[in-house]
Amino acid sequence: MKVKVAVLQYDVPEESDTSFKKLNEMILQAGWAGARLIVAPETAVGEVGELKEKDIDYFSRLAEIAKKHSVFLATSFYTKKDGKFYNQGHIISPEGKSVVSHRKMYPAKPEIENIGVVAGSSLEVKKTEIGKLGMLICKDGFNKYSHFLYDKFNSLGIEIICIPTWSIGWKEMNTEEYVKALYVYGAFTSRSFILMSGNLNMSFNSYGRSLIVSPIKGILKEGSSNHKEILYEELDLDEVAKARKFDSWWQPKKKIDIE
Repeated sequence: MKVKVAVLQYDVPEESDTSFKKLNEMILQAGWAGARLIVAPETAVGEVGELKEKDIDYFSRLAEIAKKHSVFLATSFYTKKDGKFYNQGHIISPEGKSVVSHRKMYPAKPEIENIGVVAGSSLEVKKTEIGKLGMLICKDGFNKYSHFLYDKFNSLGIEIICIPTWSIGWKEMNTEEYVKALYVYGAFTSRSFILMSGNLNMSFNSYGRSLIVSPIKGILKEGSSNHKEILYEELDLDEVAKARKFDSWWQPKKKIDIE
């Protein structure tokens, strides 16, 4: 099966209503190009300050956008439940339903210290009309525990992992290539396609570099570090089956015990 996807890369507005307007504009463009699955940056909508002051349902507004454009939409936003804050991700169907829900498992230090974000602890894989979908959020995909997450996804038979991100680089240390390498490694380890979207907010050291990665061919598309872009690709999900069939043939059957 083949499915056309789009990965959005742009400067996410800080004000809530403006962020929804911008996302809608980008999805309109991607939808016109025929994309069925669209991945937006991490926390692409909403505003932390407004969330702290009152209870707000950002999901319903996202669901309306997905329904309006008849697309699967993946992104995250901050949410509050029982007094706790989460970086909450969803993959939303064209019917406006959440088919995958994911709470960021490894929040960044500023999220913990400035917002009080609490870590999630589960992975979901859901079979849909466009393949078996799952989700990670930003740091979930490039820390020392990421291997185990990708390996788990492999065992669950995933085909596409959507990864909204905020930034892959810092001024203090050029980490862009390091982070990119771990997402590529993730595609090979999970034996699935990875769709990674990046933000371009330079005031927060956010440097794009969005990716579409194949489990066989590696990087198919890569965004720039400073331009608004939409990356498009038609994914052939047969590559996932081929990769796993090859693994079952050549991988060793057991681990060697090291003395």
